[in-house]
Amino acid sequence: MARERAGWLAAWLGIAIVAVLAIYRVRDFPAHLSWIDAFDGIRSVLPVTAWAAIKVWVFWGWSAAIIGGITLSLVPDLDAADAVLIGAAGPWVIAYILGNVLGPIGLFVGPTIWALLAAGTLWLWRNPPQIKLRPRKWTAGQKLAALAVALLAVAYLPLQLGSPIVPFMDVLSYPSSAERIVAFRTYLPFDNDPYGCWGPYAQTPALELFYAMLAIGSHVRLAALAESAAMLPMAALMIFATYRVGKTLFNDTAGGMAALLLLMTTIFRRAQGMRGTAVDFALVALGLAFVFDRSRSRVLLAIGAVMLGTAVASHAIDGVFALIVAGVGVCCLFIEADFPGASASLGCLAGAVLIAMPEIAIGFAHPLPYPVLPLLIIAGVALTIWSAARFNPASHLDQASRVRGSRQLQVLNVALTASFIFAVIYRRVVEPDSLFAVVARNLPILSALCLVGLVAAIWILWRHGAREMPFAALAAVALALGIAGEYLSPVLQALSNDPASAMITSDLNTKLWEYWCPYFLTLPAGFLFALAYERWSRQATFFVLLTILIYPWFHVNEPVDYDANEYSIVEQWAFNLSTAANGYWSGQPDRRWTIGPSETRLMQVLDGERQAGLVTPATHILHLCDSISSWSLVQFPVFTGINDDPIELRHDPNNQWEGGSRVRGFDHLRAALADKPQYILEQIEAPRWMGDPPPGYVRIFADGELKLYRRADLVPTAAHGRF
Repeated sequence: MARERAGWLAAWLGIAIVAVLAIYRVRDFPAHLSWIDAFDGIRSVLPVTAWAAIKVWVFWGWSAAIIGGITLSLVPDLDAADAVLIGAAGPWVIAYILGNVLGPIGLFVGPTIWALLAAGTLWLWRNPPQIKLRPRKWTAGQKLAALAVALLAVAYLPLQLGSPIVPFMDVLSYPSSAERIVAFRTYLPFDNDPYGCWGPYAQTPALELFYAMLAIGSHVRLAALAESAAMLPMAALMIFATYRVGKTLFNDTAGGMAALLLLMTTIFRRAQGMRGTAVDFALVALGLAFVFDRSRSRVLLAIGAVMLGTAVASHAIDGVFALIVAGVGVCCLFIEADFPGASASLGCLAGAVLIAMPEIAIGFAHPLPYPVLPLLIIAGVALTIWSAARFNPASHLDQASRVRGSRQLQVLNVALTASFIFAVIYRRVVEPDSLFAVVARNLPILSALCLVGLVAAIWILWRHGAREMPFAALAAVALALGIAGEYLSPVLQALSNDPASAMITSDLNTKLWEYWCPYFLTLPAGFLFALAYERWSRQATFFVLLTILIYPWFHVNEPVDYDANEYSIVEQWAFNLSTAANGYWSGQPDRRWTIGPSETRLMQVLDGERQAGLVTPATHILHLCDSISSWSLVQFPVFTGINDDPIELRHDPNNQWEGGSRVRGFDHLRAALADKPQYILEQIEAPRWMGDPPPGYVRIFADGELKLYRRADLVPTAAHGRF
């Protein structure tokens, strides 16, 4: 015992020395690493952001405790750690279901949410779960995941507290859609895009409803502020979800190692924008982990499938990829001759598809009348529960069938993993700039660790069979989607006949090499370190891993864009602390709020119009601007939820990023005015022929270049207040 303690002390001492050397190495880094500067920078917004964080964390924590507690009370043999994860992700899933059921009829509001919380609290008080008083010992994987959260929080929390508006480009459509729900106390699935700059394919209904529920439930006035206040809890959920899927596919320690290796990717550089592409991995990972949990728990199976369906509605590409991986997992069950489990899982995945159907209808702009969407979701949940309930985990095959199925599963795991490695090598030979060649250039260390981890998995599977990790090949299957995407991309591009479809096609490969593949690299790499941890030396393995993660091995003189490149924890601290110190939104009137005094007064006028009943969910504002660049556009939908119809001076009709959106060029201005929009906002000087005010309009706001006009014949309707 004394020798082990001395080993751990030496490891931690070595890590401290490495951290000091790493901090010294980044002394000339363009992003300045200083907690003092960060605190000085966030001081001006700290009273607002800290209070919002307290309220959001309390509401989310309270909701999680109720959901997890009820689950544990109903299923006493459930692992308490899984109950915590179910509780943490539960509000996200419930917001999606409740929002679709109650939002269109105006009942997705504070009193409804608080009444449900009160009812859950009362039920839990009367039916408390049987929790052992003795403290439960944390596993190695859980400790490693907790360490990952701590290492991230060192600079992520200052970043959150210094960012009332999430600090990442092109992410303001999310808070705009959430703000629309909050401001107008209604959710219209096919009319919930006030931002107007992207096509329907960019909608993420489950995520927008979750952010709106955080704002409504915590009574934070702005959805954008509630969203930014959830940055650190969301990151923690992503980390522990990664641990949990690593535990399912490999083992507990591998899950913890993968959670730490997540810090080597750029996932949190992007997740700070709370965009669906990044944060959706929390649901993707938990869904896959629970559906294929080795306990074959009916409860975990059903909950995991519902999470996968919600993952599609939180980001269609990530969610659909996860369903494909899950489908291969069901095939593994059939190969293993676990026909009851395979049938139940297949039924649950069919339910997940029904749960995801609203996202498909919204993304392809095919409006369906209420209550079709909620009925689809309810039918999906019912099918999932029914399929899981019919599954009897106690039903076993005879010993000979089990042995034969286990051997077949062993061969399948080895074949799938080896085939992926061969495919990567082949693609690298025939196409030097193949997707995984790009990924390897961006993430060289992690890619190498992943490759060795996959080889190690083949070796373990070949020698010891698939009994200990029957779904290990799913990590290779997830990565293989990158290769499949390369072959599908030319076909899809040939079928694209407009900017919107071209955008969807190009986005597929982008999401694969920037998000999906880097995320799943961590799982085989984590397994490699888990083998060393369990079979060699725990202290030495831990020291090596933290050294790789902390020290900046690649010195970049001018790191203009680190959004795809591999970087160390210390560099990540520097990025986050520098943003906390200086603010993110350069070019905007305010680097933290994006709006200055003039824009703030404009928001107050628009809010007054809404309170007077002149602005309704149907209101659209014709917005004359230079471009829709995030660095210059007045982002009034973020603060009001009112529909923005931008008219760009520098408009490119072939810009695929605007495909399917409401953005138009100045050549459409006369036609737009002929439609008599309720309001006109001039952010730039309008053509002289428009007049000041335009005929039939009255000017209600003017401050510098900003001018707002209201149509003269507008009459008040029912006022729309908050909460």
